[in-house]
Amino acid sequence: MAISATQVKEFRDRTGAPFMLAKSVLEESGGDFQKAVELLRTKAGQKGAKLGQREAKAGRVVTYVHFNGKLAALVEINCETDFVANTPDFLEMAQNVALHIACNKPQVVTRAQVPAELVEKEKALSQDAIKGKPPEIAEKIIAGKLEKGLYMQMCLMDQPFCNEEKFKGTIDAMVKGVAGKLGENIVVRRFAWSEVGVGGGASL
Repeated sequence: MAISATQVKEFRDRTGAPFMLAKSVLEESGGDFQKAVELLRTKAGQKGAKLGQREAKAGRVVTYVHFNGKLAALVEINCETDFVANTPDFLEMAQNVALHIACNKPQVVTRAQVPAELVEKEKALSQDAIKGKPPEIAEKIIAGKLEKGLYMQMCLMDQPFCNEEKFKGTIDAMVKGVAGKLGENIVVRRFAWSEVGVGGGASL
């Protein structure tokens, strides 16, 4: 399907995608803007994953305070340059991550920070589900239970973003998507949250 310059411009105005990438995803999606947005997220996420080895020392500390003043979150997100740290895409992403932390109250940033004893305890609880199963099947069952249970409950990067209408996917996918779009490695370094009458938590 031929994509017009007007369609590309409209898509770029909505997403901020580079011209050639915008044209490419529109062509792949047959001009369907919604499908093109999903393709854009996938491609940007793949690019973002490749940037993960580069050092990220710049960035911002961003806060979210709920309108009633009783719930707040603080998050440090790093990138490679101050220029990227001040772009609208980076700032919007960081604000969304802070909002999510306040809403979902994760305990750690990544799976690597989950205490080993908790992982082993979760595996032990899965023993009944894997009785009589071949080793390769048992391994997949345990991995699935960890991903949908312990990791999703505790790990910020594994959690689906709290506002599905705004972004459908995990925090990890959101961050990698912005990293791919901006061309820099982006790392969520640490966070903290506090709620009046409830308490607080931190990944520090």
